[in-house]
Amino acid sequence: MRSPARRHRYFPGHGSTGFHVARYRIRLDWKPGSGRVLADAALTVVPERPLDALDLDLARLRVTRVTVAGSAVAFRHRKRKLRLAAGRPLPAGEPVEVTVAYHGVPRPVGLPELDDAAGWFRTRDGGVRVTSEPVGASSWYPCDDRPDDKAAHRFEITAPGPYQVCANGLLTERRAAGAGRTTWVYEHAEPMAPYLATVAIGRFVLTEQSGGPPGVLLRNAFPERLADRAAYDFGRQPRMLRVFTDLFGPYPFGEYGVVVVDDDVGDPLEAQTLPVFGTDRVDGVRGHEDEVAHELAHQWFGDHVGIRGWRDLWLKEAFATYAEWLWWEASGGPAASATAAPELAGLRRAGTPRGSVLADPGPGEMYEDWMYGRSACTLHALRLTVGDDAFFRLARELPARYGGGVCDTERFVALAEEVTGRELGDFFAGWLHERALPEFPG
Repeated sequence: MRSPARRHRYFPGHGSTGFHVARYRIRLDWKPGSGRVLADAALTVVPERPLDALDLDLARLRVTRVTVAGSAVAFRHRKRKLRLAAGRPLPAGEPVEVTVAYHGVPRPVGLPELDDAAGWFRTRDGGVRVTSEPVGASSWYPCDDRPDDKAAHRFEITAPGPYQVCANGLLTERRAAGAGRTTWVYEHAEPMAPYLATVAIGRFVLTEQSGGPPGVLLRNAFPERLADRAAYDFGRQPRMLRVFTDLFGPYPFGEYGVVVVDDDVGDPLEAQTLPVFGTDRVDGVRGHEDEVAHELAHQWFGDHVGIRGWRDLWLKEAFATYAEWLWWEASGGPAASATAAPELAGLRRAGTPRGSVLADPGPGEMYEDWMYGRSACTLHALRLTVGDDAFFRLARELPARYGGGVCDTERFVALAEEVTGRELGDFFAGWLHERALPEFPG
């Protein structure tokens, strides 16, 4: 079941209630010069209550036709919302196919809450990168842009021959589309929130790695001019996968790898099975390997186990950030405890912003450094409180229990108490719900 709308108050204009999307099929023909796309999307929608209309998120693209169950229906598209008449009452629990034909030049969605933008971007080499967290998916396809409405995805992306296309999941087909164009088809059957869907179009070298867990395809896409340096920088991903599989349980998907787009991106962006890095993170000396570990850990925490609402962001970032410390330790660097102590001291010097607590930081503080550091310190404090055996049982039980779905703060606290056999209400109250920063136990 999806979370109530109050959990999405950070971005009240995004997402809808009353239905669940089970599957998206996105077909998109991209023109490199103008950046224009000719597209259509098919959504398998499951009403959660009887409905006579649906609201989808779609920004700045022109809709030309909408159908429900094969019949054309009336629609209205304004202020990033596509409202469509169902044509007939839609009974609860019965899947129905909705199709949307649209075209235009996709652009990022502005996020005044964050003084930022998310979604579809042009790259400096004339290609495309899609980095949609938190609510940028509507920049390129009609969706229910909520973190808790997860669906299977199929992408059919057509581009001119000199370009390669990458997307979530497995490349199942690559076929000629005429006039020197190629259609790339990717299937990702596992549930995925819209903000985690990505497409990258560029002049890439496509590579594979060996040495990961059995049955997991490791594939990467690097700009040709930086392929050798990138291969070194990301060369320890197979070992990381093995380490994290030991710590967190089986890798949850059939594929993994990164795409490095020919652009300066800054912080890498989480995407299911295919995180997005920029060339500013390729230095040939593994200077950003902490971020490589961070994005890989998100496959368990954030992707496989999603969040119910954006106020629960700390939960996925806690495990991804703590995984950086665990990787440093596993690869011969300092122990996690040696990393945690100065991190906590730095947090204490900086202080927590007024009006913010970790379990509900507010949209303006979602991605600030203190949130990542305090999240990871919370997990380290929990580890010190319950002991290594209980802590890592919890780290494995979280994806085992909630994988394919979502979790939130309340459910995580309950799970921690169940797995460890400890009453942890006071512990979590101090770390999650108060501005004052606790000390590490012991």
